[in-house]
Amino acid sequence: MNGIVTGALRASWKLPFINGLTSRRPIVLLYHGTPPSEDGVSMPADAFEQHIQFLTRHFDCVPLGDRRKRRAFDRIRVAVTFDDGFRNNATIAVPVLRKYRVPATFFVCSRHAGTGRYLWFAYLQALESHFPGDGFSFRGRFLDMSPAQRSASMGRLRNWLLELTPHPMAMYSAIENELPRLEDFISAEYLSEHYAGMTAEQIREVASDPLFTIGAHTADHPFLTKCQADEVIRQLETNRQWIEGIVEKRCGGVAYPAGDYDDDVLDHCHDLGFDEGYALTPRSGNRPELQVPRVGVYSTSLDVLGMKVQWGNVLRAVRYPIG
Repeated sequence: MNGIVTGALRASWKLPFINGLTSRRPIVLLYHGTPPSEDGVSMPADAFEQHIQFLTRHFDCVPLGDRRKRRAFDRIRVAVTFDDGFRNNATIAVPVLRKYRVPATFFVCSRHAGTGRYLWFAYLQALESHFPGDGFSFRGRFLDMSPAQRSASMGRLRNWLLELTPHPMAMYSAIENELPRLEDFISAEYLSEHYAGMTAEQIREVASDPLFTIGAHTADHPFLTKCQADEVIRQLETNRQWIEGIVEKRCGGVAYPAGDYDDDVLDHCHDLGFDEGYALTPRSGNRPELQVPRVGVYSTSLDVLGMKVQWGNVLRAVRYPIG
């Protein structure tokens, strides 16, 4: 039944007057990386530009802070956001957004702005995609990287790393000191285009454009509910201070890595003075201003994108899985 419903929803966004039946609140879309070529994970550059063309043709693109409700049959308002702050956002996404005059907010992490430093999940993606050998050892356990076993081995490694404490610093210590170096088998150009973060200079240049704003996304992209309270505060505050030092303006918005948070995290964000927080599906009845829902965009399909814009707020409200 879900397949039939999803197919009907994909087609229905094109129907005349369908806007009168859907949510009147702006829909907030979430993108991640926008590399120049397909990597099996992110939204490649050509597909991303097709998405922006599509959004400007069929909907109204508005800044993230625009909360106005539209009239029943007006075009749906869409706010575009990006998580993580990959370097390809500055080199690929920003020029496209400028071309079509689409505002956007970038929630950026601090760690991967430096040379040779990667967010933990990006490191694992790169390792799985590019490691050239048959395997390697980690703390006395051999990980078989043959084609048949590679995915399962990487799943085990991910679980081991996420179990290390204290989170996330023990995980990063293992990545940087005990596991293969990406630079040994991936070119510097490819690493920059697919896995590196925006530099401070790129963030400053993006923030100088009135179309764009920069938000906090923690220093190291941890699962915040795995962190001790003092580490949650450090992740949020050091990231925000770093951003404010670069852009020379206040940073009042935060997005939770992997949509992971709880009431304690919300309280910390409130105490630190964040005005707005951005989630995927809200997890708590407390502090709704710190749980603004977003809809993730992962498929290159324009019909899927149209369905998510048209029905995303409604489906999120009824907890229908929209992918």
